Amino acid sequence: MSNYGTEYSTMTVEIDCRKEVWKFEHVLFGKYQICRELGAGRSGTVYLAYHRELEQYRAVKIVPKTMADYETFRREALFLKTLRHPGIPLVYDVEDDFTHSYLIQEYLEGESLYALVKRLGSLSVKTTVELGIQICRIIQFMNTADNPILYLDLQPKNLLVCDGMVRLIDFDHAQYANEVEDFGERYGTIGFAAPEQYRGEPLDMRTDVYAIGALLYFMCRGKPPEREPEFGESGKWRKLDRVIMGCMAQNKEDRYRNADEVTQALSECSEELSKEHAIKSLNIIVAGAKAGIGTTHIALGFSNFLTRNGCPTLYQEGYDTETVRNLVRNLNAKQDNSGVYHKGCLHIRPYYGSSMKVPYRFFPVITKDIGVSWQVECGLPEGDAYVLVCGGKWWETDAALRAVRKLKNVQKPVILLWNHISGGVVPKLPEEFHDLPCLILPFFVNPLKADRRADICFRELYEIVTGESEQWNGRKKRRRFWKKKPD
Repeated sequence: MSNYGTEYSTMTVEIDCRKEVWKFEHVLFGKYQICRELGAGRSGTVYLAYHRELEQYRAVKIVPKTMADYETFRREALFLKTLRHPGIPLVYDVEDDFTHSYLIQEYLEGESLYALVKRLGSLSVKTTVELGIQICRIIQFMNTADNPILYLDLQPKNLLVCDGMVRLIDFDHAQYANEVEDFGERYGTIGFAAPEQYRGEPLDMRTDVYAIGALLYFMCRGKPPEREPEFGESGKWRKLDRVIMGCMAQNKEDRYRNADEVTQALSECSEELSKEHAIKSLNIIVAGAKAGIGTTHIALGFSNFLTRNGCPTLYQEGYDTETVRNLVRNLNAKQDNSGVYHKGCLHIRPYYGSSMKVPYRFFPVITKDIGVSWQVECGLPEGDAYVLVCGGKWWETDAALRAVRKLKNVQKPVILLWNHISGGVVPKLPEEFHDLPCLILPFFVNPLKADRRADICFRELYEIVTGESEQWNGRKKRRRFWKKKPD
C-alpha cells in the first residue's frame, strides 16, 4: 500500500482552501488540515488534507448533502469500506456535519492512465499487457466479491498508475450486481461503455469486460476505439488484438465471460510478446572514471537524445552536488509536484538525499549520473547497464584502468565511453578488458541541443544497452581495438 506521509512531509504544499465551502477554520474534525483541491467529479470535490497527528496525507472527498448525487456518494463510500485490494484506495473514515459528508481515504500520488498514454503517445504491447492484467484482477475482485459489484465506468481517467501499480478510483457508477436494474440506465463513458449500456439491456460482468478491451485498445494505440474498431491480422498488435476482440464483441455472448478469463488470455499472450520495455524503467548508470571527465554533460546529452527520439527519459542526479540545482535555476525549468524539473526535452530530478524517496511519474528510461561518488563513499547502485566515462588523454589512462577493474565483475552490461579524445587516439586496454564494448564520443557543446555526430554515438550506445543492435556481433572485433578515431 502507498503511504506518502513521510515522503511528502518535508515538501512545501500550497494552501488553497475554498472560501465558498469553508466558513470555519480549515481543519476538519480537529485533525485534517485542508491543503488544496485535487479534482472535482460528478458527486463532489476531492481535496488534499494533512493529518496533523499522524503526519500523513489523505484525500478527502467532500459532498454537499443538498446535491442530487448525494445517494451516489453514499453508495461509493459503502463500496470502498467493504473492499480491500491493493488496486483500490483504502477508506479510513466517513464523517458528516450539518451540510456535508466527507470520505477520508488513502492519498495516491500518481499519473492517470489517460495522462500517461497522452504523454507517451502509446504504450508498448508488453506494458499494455502488464497493466491490463492488473486492471483485470481489480475488476475480477469486485465482480466476485461476497456481494458482487459492477464498476460500469472503466475508462482511462479513472485509473492511476502509481510507480508501476494500477489503482482504480471514482466509483460513481459502480453498483451491486443484484441491484443494477433498479437504478435505471448506466451509460458510462463514450468509447469505453458496452453497447448494452445504451440499449437498456441487462448488465453483468461482461459489461466490465467490454471496457477492459477498450482500455487495452487505448493503451497500445493511443486513442479510444471507434464504434467499429479496426484490428490487424498481422504486426505487433496481432496477438493482443485477438484478446481485445474477445472483450469487445457487440453481443455479450461472444465475449469472455469474466475478467479472470481475460487475465488468462493476456498471461498467455505475454509469453509470446516481443522484448519491448515493460512498465519497469530501464536504469542506465552513468559513472565517471575520474572527476571532471564530463559525466554530467554526457548523461544530460544522452537523456535529451532519447527523449527527442520518442523515448521519454529522466535524468537523475545520483549524488550530492549543486550542479543540477544551478542548472535548473539558470534554465528557469519548471518543477512538478514530484520534484522533477522540465525544460524542453529534458526531465531532471536533482539529488534530494537518500532518506527522501518521493515517487515520480513513470519514464521508460532513467539515466542516473553518479559521477565518481561510486568510487568513494556511495558504492555502485543497482542498474540494468553501466556506462563508464573515461578520459582519452594519456595522463588519464591509469584512472580509466582502475575504474574498469572495479566494474569488471558487474553482472550487467558495461560500456566504455571515451571522452576528451586527444589526437584521435584511444589508449589501448589490457587484453583482460577486450570483451568490453568501447565507443568514442565526439565533442559536442550543448547537451540541450541535437548534434548529429554525438547522436550517432548515443544511438549506438542505446542499441548496445538494450541488445537491439543487429550489427554488434559482426563489428565486435573492430570496436574492441579501436586505435584511430573513426570517420
